[in-house]
Amino acid sequence: MARIVDIEIDGNRLWSEPMPPVSPAGRRWLEWPGALQPHLGGTGDAVVRDQATGAAIARGAYALGRQRDARTLADLSRAGLVVDKWGKIGAAPTSHLHQALMAGLDRVLADLAAAGRVASITGGTLLGAVREGAILERDDDADVFVYLGSMHPAEVSLESYAIERELEERGHRIIRHSDAHLQVLVGIPGAEAAHVDIFMGFFHEGVYHQPIAVRGRFTEQQILPLGTASLGGRTYPAVADPEGWLELCYGPGWRVPDPAFRFRTPMGTRRRFENWFGVYDLNRHFWERAGQRTGRDPWIPDADALLGATPDGGRVLDLGCGRGDLARRLADAGRDVLATDFANSAVEATRRAADAAFESRRVNLADRRAVLDLAADELGRGRRVDVLLSDVLAYVNRATRANVFLLLRGLLADGGVAVASFPVNPSMRYDHHRPDTWHLPIAWLRTETQPFGLGIAVRRYDYRRTTAGTRLIATVELWCAAGTPGVEGDPT
Repeated sequence: MARIVDIEIDGNRLWSEPMPPVSPAGRRWLEWPGALQPHLGGTGDAVVRDQATGAAIARGAYALGRQRDARTLADLSRAGLVVDKWGKIGAAPTSHLHQALMAGLDRVLADLAAAGRVASITGGTLLGAVREGAILERDDDADVFVYLGSMHPAEVSLESYAIERELEERGHRIIRHSDAHLQVLVGIPGAEAAHVDIFMGFFHEGVYHQPIAVRGRFTEQQILPLGTASLGGRTYPAVADPEGWLELCYGPGWRVPDPAFRFRTPMGTRRRFENWFGVYDLNRHFWERAGQRTGRDPWIPDADALLGATPDGGRVLDLGCGRGDLARRLADAGRDVLATDFANSAVEATRRAADAAFESRRVNLADRRAVLDLAADELGRGRRVDVLLSDVLAYVNRATRANVFLLLRGLLADGGVAVASFPVNPSMRYDHHRPDTWHLPIAWLRTETQPFGLGIAVRRYDYRRTTAGTRLIATVELWCAAGTPGVEGDPT
């Protein structure tokens, strides 16, 4: 087993990794995880500690100058945050979180059984049960899979939506990661981040598949009939051959604890699953954290521009509403507003701020089915709809923008308009893992909207301070040009 070291900042473990080899110069080099790059600032104390013995291998003070983010390393340490197994920053697991996970796991498995589903613990939850009889100390979720038998990937997608409906009917809140991966929010006070992941398990062309990372040779006899495993003194359903499944997932060394373990999905497996089932949860963790920050100023001129182009009392969708400041401004000016966002933290903040002045709901624009549901709801009202997209379009990928443009084509057909703003120049701080550093040139926007029959007019350019530095921002108006894809007009 590789020697593991914990890196402590100001007395709290921030991440773990294998001890690096000695360089030709006789030194060992530890690299800052990518997730910490925006937070490399401030001063404090650092310790590298042998995880097995607790002995300090190296210690010293750090001084990294002015941070680029609102939070420094010391801030992360005081908040009890860590770099998790996915390389993301999150809360360190606690006994309270584990209790919440057990309660959520009990309920999810009971409701899946009531719906007639064959379900079992899986992933890190199965690993903890087999290896330790308890949730792994550093696990921050619970894992379940639903066995679907032999099935085409398209049928798997349909089954995942049926399972989502079955769970929602039983009162669960669901986040869809893909057409083969659902996340059920546990929602226990004090452990709001607790969740249970549900993965679809199925055979296709003789190969076992269990997104997001498991694909290989396994047999149905290794799954059924389900056996049991003990977790925290409770009995849970488990595959017939848990050791075989754990080797398929984690490799032959699964019996040896590795706190520095990172999932590394083979590129062929990743491409296959993403092409079959999509990716609907890209960068959500970034936006969840962004929704919790209060330092970002709303772009008031965007709301005012939409007010100037829409009738009093009209219906307005604020897509990507953030904390709801612009939705509030629109509502106070007499508009009937629905505020939506991708991040639960933003939606919750918006609900607290709304005071019943406007509606709010979570909508994932990357999920075309969710977008079409929103379109059907709004079109069913039989009235004009206008749309605000303040500081949104540059921060999503092209496939998600296509969903937005499809939505606009349907909603704006009755004479509505959309006002959108976004940075058009590259950020000096560009980081692929920070979507707030992305940009969207006007030429790209024209190319992408042309198949949807949307007209575009640039109303102004101005410079604004953003979380990624000062950016050149374009404010544009979009409308349904002539109801015919490929035709672009200009109302001016």
